[in-house]
Amino acid sequence: MHRLFQNMMARPKHASIFAFLLVLFMFSLATTKIIHQQHETKKTLALSLAQSNALLLKTALDKNLSANYTLAAAAGRDHVHENWFPAFAARLKKEYPDVSAFALSPDGVVRQVFPYKSNEAAIGFDQLADLAQGSETLKAKEDGRLTLAGPMELVQGGQGVIGRLPVYLPRYDGREAAFWGFTNVVIHVDTLLHYVNFADLNKSGFDYQLVKVSQEKDQPATVISTSSERISKQQVAVSISVPNGEWQLILSPQGFWLSPWIILGDALIVLLISFLIGRLVFMALTLRAGKADLERQVERRTEQLSNSNRRMKAVLSALPDSFYEADDNGVVTSYHSPRMDEWLQAKNWPLGKHFSELLGPETVAIFERVMAEAKIKGFSNGHEYYYDFGEHRRWFEMSMTYTYGSEEQNGFYILLSREITERKAVESELRIAATAFQTQDGILISDAENKIIRVNSAFESITGYQEAEVLGESPSVISSGRHPKAFYREMFQRIQEYGSWEGEVWNRRKNGEIFPEWLSISVVKDDEGKLTHYVATFKDISESKANERRINQLNYYDSLTRLPNRRMLCEEIDYLLTHIDLKCRRSAVLFIDLDHFKDVNDLKGHHLGDILLQQVASRLMDATRSGDSVARFSGDEFVVVLEDVDISENSDRIAYRAKHVANKVMAALRQAFELNEQPYALTASIGIAIFGQDAIGSDEIIKQAEMAMYEAKGHGRNHVCFYAPQMHEKILERVTLDTSFRLALQREEFVLYYQPQWDGERNMVGVEALVRWIHPTKGMISPGVFIPFAEESKLILPLGRWVMKNAMVQLAKWQENPSLSHLVMSINVSVLQFTTVDFVSEVEEALRQTGVNPAQVQLELTESMLVRDQLDIIQKMQALKTLGVLISLDDFGTGYSSLSYLQQLPIDQLKIDQSFTRAIEESDKQASLAASIIGLGQNLGMEVIAEGVETQAQFEWLKNHGCNLYQGFLLGRPQPSNEFVRTEEID
Repeated sequence: MHRLFQNMMARPKHASIFAFLLVLFMFSLATTKIIHQQHETKKTLALSLAQSNALLLKTALDKNLSANYTLAAAAGRDHVHENWFPAFAARLKKEYPDVSAFALSPDGVVRQVFPYKSNEAAIGFDQLADLAQGSETLKAKEDGRLTLAGPMELVQGGQGVIGRLPVYLPRYDGREAAFWGFTNVVIHVDTLLHYVNFADLNKSGFDYQLVKVSQEKDQPATVISTSSERISKQQVAVSISVPNGEWQLILSPQGFWLSPWIILGDALIVLLISFLIGRLVFMALTLRAGKADLERQVERRTEQLSNSNRRMKAVLSALPDSFYEADDNGVVTSYHSPRMDEWLQAKNWPLGKHFSELLGPETVAIFERVMAEAKIKGFSNGHEYYYDFGEHRRWFEMSMTYTYGSEEQNGFYILLSREITERKAVESELRIAATAFQTQDGILISDAENKIIRVNSAFESITGYQEAEVLGESPSVISSGRHPKAFYREMFQRIQEYGSWEGEVWNRRKNGEIFPEWLSISVVKDDEGKLTHYVATFKDISESKANERRINQLNYYDSLTRLPNRRMLCEEIDYLLTHIDLKCRRSAVLFIDLDHFKDVNDLKGHHLGDILLQQVASRLMDATRSGDSVARFSGDEFVVVLEDVDISENSDRIAYRAKHVANKVMAALRQAFELNEQPYALTASIGIAIFGQDAIGSDEIIKQAEMAMYEAKGHGRNHVCFYAPQMHEKILERVTLDTSFRLALQREEFVLYYQPQWDGERNMVGVEALVRWIHPTKGMISPGVFIPFAEESKLILPLGRWVMKNAMVQLAKWQENPSLSHLVMSINVSVLQFTTVDFVSEVEEALRQTGVNPAQVQLELTESMLVRDQLDIIQKMQALKTLGVLISLDDFGTGYSSLSYLQQLPIDQLKIDQSFTRAIEESDKQASLAASIIGLGQNLGMEVIAEGVETQAQFEWLKNHGCNLYQGFLLGRPQPSNEFVRTEEID
């Protein structure tokens, strides 16, 4: 135990913790006992208050219930008389003022009550039959003792308790006494509680609750009076015995028996006292230990100083530098020098001499500056001076310190001098080498193990690597990985044989960029011929290589897409025909033209058109093999030359391959492009020409593929076609059609036919203007032939203007005819026509020239138009509505317009495409589509018209489903204006 105590004394921290815990434990026990005593005192006080108030309550209750005995005696005596009760009860009331009512209930039924006023509702109340009081009343009858019922809601109102005493009349024939009834004393709860001033309990800091204890174990107690809805579980209770039952008065503190703040305060005081005592123990032991430690430190420090002096002497003996000490005036007082033989070979020569006696004038000036700086700053380092030994000049570097003296001792200087003659010579040579090292060419020097030891600034600027990043690394740190290992083996073999190598190498910059350089490597050997270093110099030739590429790019590559251009494409095909044996091999050319690409430039601008072409080029490269060639032929036309394949086993192999690649290209282009953060859908038409050794030349092959492409466009675009010889005839027909169509516009060979439109009662309400071509030799040419051609060739623009003008001229004539003046003229507008800049102006001008009512002009736009520039469409439609014309959406249901976009447009009419009309009779599922369109149009407040009505069943179905207007061969065919007759009704 004594040893443990000593160990603790030697460790102040442990001792202080022990003292802290010990005091904390002792004070905690004492504080806990005091808190417990305070807790019990508070509970005892609460119990005393509860007992006092319970006694008051029981006394008041017993006093008032005793009135039952007096009333029972009178009832047993005077029960045969009827009028005795009021006067008797009045006298009792004076003696028992706290009783609110007296009552007699012969046979359990209340017959008399006093006072009668405000208690008359109790007359006739059957106490034995009542569900709430019956069981207690019957028990009182059987026991023959006074019982207390309640608290309860009284029949006469209010809450109270009832004391009942059964009355038995004696018999004089020896039989048992006969039950007569009950005497009742009614006491209001408020009156009873008046005797106990519960408000004083609240002021004393207690909550109370007076309850009636249930005689049934599973039934909760009945609350008679309470000061709080929730009574704390920290409580005392006093039982009050009442007739036929038990009440309890419960007291609980308003919060806790003792305040948590008091307990917390006691705990904090205990902690504080324990901490202070522990701290005092720690400080006392620390002071005691500090004194012993200080004595040990003095001994240790003395020994250290002794050792330091011995080491200092040894260091001075080992220093190659000269060591001098001079006084405050500059007189040498002590020195040590390894060059004693050089300083006039005098052992004590410098001692007692001023530094100016030992040095030349220039060196003296240097010493004076150094001594002045050292005296101000305390030190001065890195100063050079020289000393001439006969004809030889030797250079030295000095460092000086100055130490201020005390009152009894002057300050002194300490000087270290090191010879640097050889270093100065080397530095001079290095400056010359460094100047040559910092050229525009990159220089890398590596050791015999080919580890980098030096690079110049040109190396850093060319490669991006700083010198610190490559020191110790192999030169392969900038290797590009483009050259095989055999390339480097051959390089080092040549260096070993000839001592140098020169050539073009591809290397990699720090940022990952690969660049070309012209590299020269030479070796450095020592006097014995052993290789010590490699020196590599190089120039970045990226610019010259880029110039070569630019020249090549201009000649053979498209500047926008970076794909081969037409020139390189033709040379590649000619090379295949000339240098490759295609006797048993075949290749194919895919001619790809983007459908409606001009719309992108017209609507979105040439900048976005260029971006789209770049994206198309990228997808074409992804959709083809590495052996295939992709080129931009011109504008929006691309050509793919497939790698030749062997067809000796299957001649259809190249056709299958070409079709497969064409399908991959179509699938790649169908995916939406992103232009200006907006999706854009695009399709392409592809023509395929297969060729072998018998081909004439590249121009002919490309021409064949181009013809096939036009054939694909003729099939409605977004198609793939193989070249066939008969396509020459179709091209000729197309050229002929182009010439004829242009002449037809000049000669006005076009006429308008008008197809009537009807309402549900078969009244004609409008017409649709349809263009027809009457050829002078071929007769009537179907619109299905010349309309697609007109749209593709852009001739639809002059044709559309002609149709609009002549349709309005005819409408103006009909407006003069009373029977036709109400008709609405529907005019078809092509997509290309609507997207022109001055379309709204053309409509306005036509209205002004013809003078027709704009409300009778309806422009029919196709739904496919809505997928284009939505902002432009909305603005033009709003401008047209400002003019007063109507707008109809033709072919509704066949396009891709969104409903949210549709409701933004000022559309007056939806036109159900004839394909939906024909499908009505095919199946209920198909008919439901037409019904949905009708419901959609009506919900959007639009008029709905169905075209292609050809049967009576179609007409009846559409009418039954709420369609507004009808158009079709059933009701009327298209007619020229001179044969057009208004029909009021068609049977």
